[in-house]
Amino acid sequence: MTTAEASREPQQGRSRASYERMLTAAEKLMVKGGNDDFTLTEVAKVGKVSIGSIYLRFDSKDDLIRAVHARVLARIDADQDRMMQKIDEQAATLEDFARAFVDAYAELLKSYSPVLRPIMFRAIYDESISALGRDSAEKLTRQAETQMLRYASEFGRPDHARLVSNAFRMIYYTLARFLGLGSSPEAAHQGNWEEIKEDLAIMCAAFLRAPGPS
Repeated sequence: MTTAEASREPQQGRSRASYERMLTAAEKLMVKGGNDDFTLTEVAKVGKVSIGSIYLRFDSKDDLIRAVHARVLARIDADQDRMMQKIDEQAATLEDFARAFVDAYAELLKSYSPVLRPIMFRAIYDESISALGRDSAEKLTRQAETQMLRYASEFGRPDHARLVSNAFRMIYYTLARFLGLGSSPEAAHQGNWEEIKEDLAIMCAAFLRAPGPS
């Protein structure tokens, strides 16, 4: 689902500006409250729009939230594409890649974590949000694994696809747990962020290089 599919999205002029204020206001309220427990009246007040104009664009609060989600994921996807292109251009060795990827991905997740937390909680019961988030995550997974495979000659075992898949999962789950993304928010911020990034990069390269059992 795109932003347009979740709404009646105008294309230009004052209507477009009003529409953007609705989405921005709803996103701000999600970040501020850490959930989607806000009213359309609050959206109207924060966004300086009328309730009527909101219902002109959205059939329900659920559709507004889905449009916010689609817009956030579009920003994330664009940032991820730029991130992976930069890493691809600069990383010459497996260690270079591991350090650059872990640091950049960690900071990207951190920057979006305030809005991702409420979205991910909602995804538990909202299939359209879950599906869109899954598509975005799978895209980055493919990009990261493809870049890791550039260094396959340095891997210590022949099952390369399994190795890069597990390496990415270890990185994501560790970062997500620290940032409180997903089902264990009580575990957030345990440990030192900079040390976690450094250790993850070392572990990623070491895991990929480790030989199999003799």
